Formats: sequence, C-alpha cells, structure tokens
Amino acid sequence: MTPLTICLIICVLTMVSYVWGKIPMGLTALLSMAAFILTGCLNPQTALGYFGNANGVMIVAMFVVAAGFTRTQFVKKAAASVNKIAHGSLMMVMLGYVLVTALLAQFIQSSVIVFGIMAPMMIATCEELKISPSKTLFPLSIVSIATISALPLGSGATQAAELNGYLEANGYTDFVVALTDPMKARLPMLIAVMIYCIFFATKFSPDAPVVQTTEMKTRQDNKEALEVVICWRSDSSPAI
Repeated sequence: MTPLTICLIICVLTMVSYVWGKIPMGLTALLSMAAFILTGCLNPQTALGYFGNANGVMIVAMFVVAAGFTRTQFVKKAAASVNKIAHGSLMMVMLGYVLVTALLAQFIQSSVIVFGIMAPMMIATCEELKISPSKTLFPLSIVSIATISALPLGSGATQAAELNGYLEANGYTDFVVALTDPMKARLPMLIAVMIYCIFFATKFSPDAPVVQTTEMKTRQDNKEALEVVICWRSDSSPAI
C-alpha cells in the first residue's frame, strides 16, 4: 500500500474510535500517533513536535484560564444577573449569550479565546437554572467558531483590503471588493447559525455529556469579593 492509503486508513480508524467512544480519547490519539510513526507516515521528530504546537498550547491554556475563571465571584454574579434579566427562560439566556459571543467573535480572531471567555459564565448560568451545561455549551461553541469575522467589524473590517491585495497582486483591477462584500456572503450563515443555536440547538443537545470529563463548577461559597485599596506614597504616586 502507498503511504497515502496507509494514512487514510489510520485517519478512518481514529475517527471510528472517537465515534465508538469505548476507548479513551487520549489513548486513541496516542495510538494514532504511534501508528503514523511505525508505518513511516511521520518521522518521530515531526510527530512529537505537535505536542509543542502553538495552537495546542493555547487551547490547553485557555481551558486552564476558564477553570480558574469559574472560581471567581464575577462569574457567579454575572450568571445571577443574566438569569434575573432572562427570568429563568433558557431561550432568553441563549439569546443573550449567543449575541455576546457573536459580538466578541468579530473582534477576537480566535474561537478558543471567545469560548474560553464565555463558557465559565454559561456553566454558572446553567447551575443557577439547574440544567446540564451539555445542553448549552455545544451551541455556544458553534457560535464562537461560525461567526468569526462575519461582520465588517474588528478583524472582519480588514478582509476587503486583504482580498483587494490578492486581486491587485494577480493583475486584476477591474473589480474592487467593498467593505461590506464579505459580509453579504457570510450574513445568511451568521443568521442561520444564531437562529439554530437560540431556538433549536438546546432541544437536540444531550442531557448529559457524551464523554465523561471532570466537571468544571463555579465556586459555591459566598465570600465577598476582594477589595482594591489604593494608597498614596510620599512621592504622590498611587500604589495598589
């Protein structure tokens, strides 16, 4: 068999294992990497180099930050405020979180960071409403991925200039991409994703996580938030 055929077989078996769910995901990933090395599809240096991949490190770091974020009083108070405004309605909660997530995705060009910011607050809101976070986190992740740079705001505002640069570099100057042209193609998808996540996604999401993981809970104590004290030094400069 050719290396390409072997590579495709390993990828298919890896996906089957993920869908089957009987083998831990971490073990499946390591077995897949070992198979690529043993069959010669990847050399050991290349395979092991992905452990230090910048995107992988960032993903892990954002989950660590999100776990720490859930231990703060801010998350608890923010969730209580959201529930008060929504009057306990899951649909209204999803409306608020989807809109905020879509707005953040216009200025932060990383779905991982957007999800890392919003997930702790969503988890705290689910605890307030006494529902499983698995009903809401998947729709939230869809929004954080599908809506990035969909509007001409933040990073999306540079898309027209980038596309015009490509056209000019290839000698095609008869057409100029307007600022809103990328939005015209992405807006229908943005609206469809938001409608689905607000009104329908929670109905199809599982009542419990498909893969059992360590649950990330918000702090349960009622300790007051730390106060910030500003003192003035002799040189008239403030010190916190």
